[in-house]
Amino acid sequence: MENKTIVITQSRMAGWLMFNRFHKLGEKMDLKDANRKIFIFKDSPQLRRAMEAYTNFKDKVIS
Repeated sequence: MENKTIVITQSRMAGWLMFNRFHKLGEKMDLKDANRKIFIFKDSPQLRRAMEAYTNFKDKVIS
């Protein structure tokens, strides 16, 4: 059984996912940018749909 994860680099996206009841598996400092953190979530179709919903929501609010 594979344990697939996805790395989120945007804190707002990570916050949106946690608000929508997705559990963060981990949080680490970004090796490329010391001022940024990366957020690790378990990858799933439901998580991908929530990410797409965030993108659509963000586009409507900012536009």
